[in-house]
Amino acid sequence: MTALESKQALTLLGDDAEDTARWMVGRTSGAFESRRLQLLDTVPGVIDYYSEGTAALAADAYMDARAGVAGSYAAAPIVLDRTVKIRRGVAWASEPLVAGELDLTAARMAKLARTEMTRPYRDTTLRNGAADGMFVGYRRIARGESCGFCKALADRGAVFKQGTAYFAAHDNCQCTAAAAFVGQPQGPEASVMQYTASKRRRTPAEKARINAWAASYA
Repeated sequence: MTALESKQALTLLGDDAEDTARWMVGRTSGAFESRRLQLLDTVPGVIDYYSEGTAALAADAYMDARAGVAGSYAAAPIVLDRTVKIRRGVAWASEPLVAGELDLTAARMAKLARTEMTRPYRDTTLRNGAADGMFVGYRRIARGESCGFCKALADRGAVFKQGTAYFAAHDNCQCTAAAAFVGQPQGPEASVMQYTASKRRRTPAEKARINAWAASYA
C-alpha cells in the first residue's frame, strides 16, 4: 500500500466516522443534559473504535514503506490515551443542543470524530519511527483541497528529519505522516520555514511570517 493509497483509506474511514457521529447525535432524545450524557457515554467509544482502525492502517503502511530496508522492525499500532480531551470535546460539541441546534451539534461532533481518529495514524508513524534505527524522518501528505498551511508544509515532498520536528495540525486536519527510510529515494529536507511552522510554540513574529508564507499556497 502506497502512502497515497493509505491516505485514501484513511479518508474513507474518516467519512464513515463523521457519518456515525452525526447519526449518534440524531439518536439522542430528552432534555439537553440527558442528551449530552448520552453522547458522553457513547461517542468516546466510537472514536476509540475508529482510532484503533487508523492506527492499524498506519502500522501496515509503515511496514509497506519499509520493505527492502535493511534490518528488522515490526511496527505496532499506537493509540494514546486522550480520554479526558475527547470527553471535553464531546461536551463542547453538545453545547448547541441547549438551543435545539441539532445540525450544528452534529457538525461539531463529526469534526471532533474526524480530528481524533486521525491522530493515531500520525502517532503510529512517528512513534515507530522514533524507535526504528532506519527511520530518517517523515513526509507530510496533504489533500488537494487542504488549506494553505498544510500545503506549504507538504510542499516538494519535504522530509522532516529533525527528531524534534512536531507534526503541526489544526482542528479537522486530515494530513498524514509518511515514513522515509535510509537508502530510499527522498525529497529535499524541510526548509527553515517548514521547520518553523512545525514548532509547538512560535513567537508573534514567527506566526506573522508563517501566515504570509502559507497564504501563497492557498
